[in-house]
Amino acid sequence: MTRPMPNDQFLQGPYAPLGMECDAPDLIVQGELPDDLAGTYYRNGPDPLHAPRDGDQYHWFDGDGMIHCFNIEGGRISWRNRWVRTRKYELERVAGKKLYGVFGNPMFSDPSVINEEYNTANTNIVDHNGRLLALMEGALAVEMEHKTLATRKTVDFDGQIKGPITAHPKIDAKTGEMVFFGYSAGGPASKMLRYNVADKDGKLIRNEFFDAPYSAMVHDFFVTESHAIFPIFPLTQSIERVMTGGPMMAWEPDKGTHFGVIPRNGTAKDVRWFSTDAKFMFHMMNAWTDGSKLHADVTGSNATQFAPKTDGTMADASDGIAPTFRRWTVDLSDNTNSIKEALFDDFACEFPRTDDRLATYAYRHGYAVGSPSNRLGGFTHVVHYDTHNGNRRRTWTPGEGYLLGEAVFAPRVNSRSENDGYLIVLGFNGNTQKSELFILRADDVEAGPVATAMIPARVPMGFHGNFVAA
Repeated sequence: MTRPMPNDQFLQGPYAPLGMECDAPDLIVQGELPDDLAGTYYRNGPDPLHAPRDGDQYHWFDGDGMIHCFNIEGGRISWRNRWVRTRKYELERVAGKKLYGVFGNPMFSDPSVINEEYNTANTNIVDHNGRLLALMEGALAVEMEHKTLATRKTVDFDGQIKGPITAHPKIDAKTGEMVFFGYSAGGPASKMLRYNVADKDGKLIRNEFFDAPYSAMVHDFFVTESHAIFPIFPLTQSIERVMTGGPMMAWEPDKGTHFGVIPRNGTAKDVRWFSTDAKFMFHMMNAWTDGSKLHADVTGSNATQFAPKTDGTMADASDGIAPTFRRWTVDLSDNTNSIKEALFDDFACEFPRTDDRLATYAYRHGYAVGSPSNRLGGFTHVVHYDTHNGNRRRTWTPGEGYLLGEAVFAPRVNSRSENDGYLIVLGFNGNTQKSELFILRADDVEAGPVATAMIPARVPMGFHGNFVAA
C-alpha cells in the first residue's frame, strides 16, 4: 500500500504532487491564441511517486521528474504529462515504495539500490539535434519522445560520458553545438570538472577534465561565442565533513569565488582562473564576448541559504541572499585575473531567460520572474529587462493568489528579430487550486496575456522548460 505524503511545505499547495499522467487534447482558452505561435512548450519538474523513506526528509529538488508539454497549433492548445521513466523510477514503481534516500543518500537507501544510479531527471528539458533530453545535474541525460513523451533511453554519447551532465547545457544557434559539463566528475564531491561539446549532429567532439580550486556545487555556467566559463562559488561539498557529522554542502564565503575560463576549442591546459570575493547564483541569463572581455548577465547574490555555514548558522538578508540582476565581467587582457561586478537592479528575481536564438552572443532583451517584496521563491511578477535602455524593468502580475514559474521565450513564426515573439509562463492560481498557462507579448509584458489556457488540474511548481518551434 502506498504511504501518504508527509506534512512538508514542498508537498503541499502549489508544490503538491499531481500523482497521475493526463491527456487534455483541447484546453479552454481565454483570449485569442496567436496565429503566429506554433510549437510545443515543454516543462520539467519534480512529482514524487512515493513518500520518503522512514527517518528521511523530502527535498523539492529530489522528486521524480515529470514532463508537461503544451502543444500550440491551429488556434488550439493541448496538455500532456508523463513521468520520466528512469531506472530509479522503474525500480521504485515495481517496489511500490521509495528505495532511494534523498539525493540518493546511501544512509537512507534500501540496500538493493546502493550500486544503482540515482537519476530523477527532474530539472530541465532541452531539444538538440532532434533529441529531447530530460536533465538533472547528477546523472546522464534521458531521451524522451517529442509527441508521446515516452522515455527512450539514457544518453551517454556512445559510452564516452560516464558521469553526470549539467541540467543547463548551452546551445549555440549559429553553430548548432551543444556545450555542457559535469561537476564531481572524479567521483562524489570531487573537485574535478568535465567540459564537453557535442556538434550539430550530436557527436561528442570535446571531452576535457580539469580540477577546480575546491569542490563545489556548480548548477549553471556561462558560454560565449569564444569561451566557456565555469563559476566556482563557495557552496562547497565535502565527504569528510559528512563523516564527522556535518552537512554535505556548506556555505564557506572565505573561500571566495573563482571563474575557470577555457576557449571553446581549448583543452584542459588552457584553463585560466579569475577570482573575487564570495558570490552566488543558480542561473545565468546570457553571456557573450566583447573584444578581450567576457560578460555574463545573471540573477546573482552575495550569499545563499541553500546550505548552512560550517558552524550550522544560515546566511541572512544582511549577507545579501536575494538574487538580483547583475553582470560579471572578466578581461582576458587584464593580468590581475579579477572579476568585475555591475549591479543593475534591486528587484529580487530568478529563472532568467533570453531569446535563445542569441544564446552565447550579445543580446538586448532578458526575462525573469520576481517579487517586489524581495522574498525568495513565491515569484509573482513576470519581468522584462531592456539592457540597451538603462536595464529598464517592465513587469506584469496576474494578481493576488498566483505564483509564477519560468518565463520562456517563443519566437513568432518566421520571426527574424530579437524579442519578436511571446513569453510562455506557467502559473498556479491559489484561488482555484489549478494552473494556468499565460501567453504574453515579449515586447509588451505590461499589457498582460493575449491568451490564457485553463488547465483542469494543478501542475506542481517546477523548474525549467523550453519551446520547440513547429
